[in-house]
Amino acid sequence: MSDGQVEVTRLTSVQLLDAAIWREIGTEEPQPAQAFLEALSTLLGRWLLIRSTAPEMDAVTVLCRVRGYIARHGRARGDADLQDENGESQ
Repeated sequence: MSDGQVEVTRLTSVQLLDAAIWREIGTEEPQPAQAFLEALSTLLGRWLLIRSTAPEMDAVTVLCRVRGYIARHGRARGDADLQDENGESQ
């Protein structure tokens, strides 16, 4: 790499979502867990209102799919790290 060039790595979907949630919270100060759930809910609700033709039904669908994902891939806290879609630890 020559002087003045910077290597750019693509952010994972989890990193992008984390950044969006922190932006929704609006501060970099430590926050309770509830603040992250509230920010994620607001972000997802706003996205569904903009992108979905049936946001109420799609919200239920997303909830069901999230529960299914957790049932298939979830682990008890303290176990091995979850991995993103590229197999990288998060």
